[in-house]
Order: sequence, then structure tokens, then C-alpha cells
Amino acid sequence: MVSTTATRTLSGPSVLKPRQVKALLAAPDKRTRRGRRDAALIAVLGCGGLRLGECCRLLVENVELAQRVRLTTRTAKSRGLRFRTVSLPGIAARLLRDHLAHSEPRFWVFPGRRNEALSTRQAGRIVTSYLRKIGRGDLRPHSLRHGVGAMVTRATGSIYVTQRVLGHSDPATTARYYAGWSTEDSDKAADAIEEAMR
Repeated sequence: MVSTTATRTLSGPSVLKPRQVKALLAAPDKRTRRGRRDAALIAVLGCGGLRLGECCRLLVENVELAQRVRLTTRTAKSRGLRFRTVSLPGIAARLLRDHLAHSEPRFWVFPGRRNEALSTRQAGRIVTSYLRKIGRGDLRPHSLRHGVGAMVTRATGSIYVTQRVLGHSDPATTARYYAGWSTEDSDKAADAIEEAMR
């Protein structure tokens, strides 16, 4: 019998499938100011891979709204002062642009009460409510970050690219979660064995 811990390790972290990410992005009512903010928050977390704290402390001045939308954020777990920049895919960029155009925040991208940054607790509750709405109440807000890691690893086959996007200081951290999804080397090994046996 396989232990629960081993099962979790073998299957990797729980993540949303790409179609579920799309459903999550579509869930907020974008006709309202709050709905546009919620959609942008989910877009930054579910397509940018930011940690909840990084997202809440994201400054307007650190959003580049050129042809590509790029976010520069201070890595939340960094002991020193370390920054990383992530580019958002088109759907997420549109949602963030829409939020910024309608809300016109001055300092924080996601302001809370009294113009302070939205708290991580409040942001977590927002994301959790939409996860429940799409039938994934079993996941936590951090699962969106794992989803980004899974999608990037599957698409690029590179733990290094995933490490850069997620801002891990040690590639071993990235590999611990996503190495099982990087199948390129495994496929090449199988092809090499098949070729050798011909």
C-alpha cells in the first residue's frame, strides 16, 4: 500500500487545468468595478505565477503597459532585495489593462481600504470564492501559482524557465514540484532505447 505522502509526491501539486484557468478568469462579473478587479487579480496569479503577497504589493509603477504587459515584483521570500519580471499572456494582459483603465489606481495595483494594499487574507478569500464557483473548492490560491509552473514546464520542457518565471532562488525547489511534468528528457531516452534496439 502506498502512503498518502508518497501519493502526493508522485502526483505533484494540485493544479488547475488550462480550461479551468479560463473558466476562473471568466467567472467574475466584468460589468462591475469589483468584478474587473477580481478578474485582474486572478489573471496575475493564474497567468503570471506571482505569490499572493507579491500580487497584493504590486505597484502601478511596476506595470509596463507596452505591446506586452510586464510586471516587475520584489520576490516575497527573498532575504535580500531581489526583483523579477514576468510577462502576461494576452488574456491576462487584457483583464489587467481593463482593471487599470477603469479603476485608475494611484499607488497599488490592487488597493484595499484607505488606499492601502489589498491584504493577502482578503485576496485569498476572493480567489477561494471563485475557485468554489468553478467547482474547485479543494484548491487554495497558491494552487494558481503551481498551475503556472505546470503549464510553463509542460510547454517549454525547461525547469530553468519555470524557475525564472516563479522566482525560485534554487532550481531544486522548482524541480521538486515540476520535474515530473518535464517529459522531454524521458521521451528522448525512450527514443534512444528504441533506436538502439533496431
